[in-house]
Amino acid sequence: MNYIKTILLFGFLFQFAFCNMDSQTKLPAGVPKEAKFDRKKNIFTLMKDRHELVWYENGKLYFDCNLGVNGLRNGECKYFSEFNGNLLSIGIYADNYKDGLWYWYFPNGNIYYKQNFSKDHKREVWVETNLLGNEHGSYERYYQDGKLEERGEYTAGFKSGKWEKYYFNGKLEYTGSYSKDNKIGLWKLYFADGKLEAEESFNSNTEFISRVTYFPDGSLNCKNFKDKALECR
Repeated sequence: MNYIKTILLFGFLFQFAFCNMDSQTKLPAGVPKEAKFDRKKNIFTLMKDRHELVWYENGKLYFDCNLGVNGLRNGECKYFSEFNGNLLSIGIYADNYKDGLWYWYFPNGNIYYKQNFSKDHKREVWVETNLLGNEHGSYERYYQDGKLEERGEYTAGFKSGKWEKYYFNGKLEYTGSYSKDNKIGLWKLYFADGKLEAEESFNSNTEFISRVTYFPDGSLNCKNFKDKALECR
């Protein structure tokens, strides 16, 4: 019995000492002592003066978000790099939902992409863990040197309207329209030199109608029509 008590006491003392040591050694310079460490996420958090502050495990600031009187994120929020502290993204929250125009950045400071959101326009399936589903309005993505790579529109979390994607050389890669993430109407795809690679057609119900492909020299490759056998050279 004394042996069991000794083992239990030793276990308790070890756990207490380990937790105490852990709370001391894991607090890097720059992180306030009142910040709480989340073991699962390896971050420090602190709610103070209507701000939600989060630090990486190395002590660099992860994000700084304004809070409303209701305790939810309301107002500007900034996210920073774990490695050099550079700004990663910035935008506005409204009651914990991204709202309005948000920006994301490359390490060199150039815009990576910018996306509009709306707290009042969310898709039927909301992905809370990734905060996806309320993209609403224009979207643009860029190459690291600042050239446009892709642009389009979202409606309540779904791709909609006209979309375009460009090669790094500035030539159009494809163009077409979406309805709730599904292709509609005529789509055109191009080789990197600007020559037509394929044409696809879909009806207003997003059903496939046809696809015609071409060789780089412009000659016909294959024709594929709904309910018909594929024809190729």
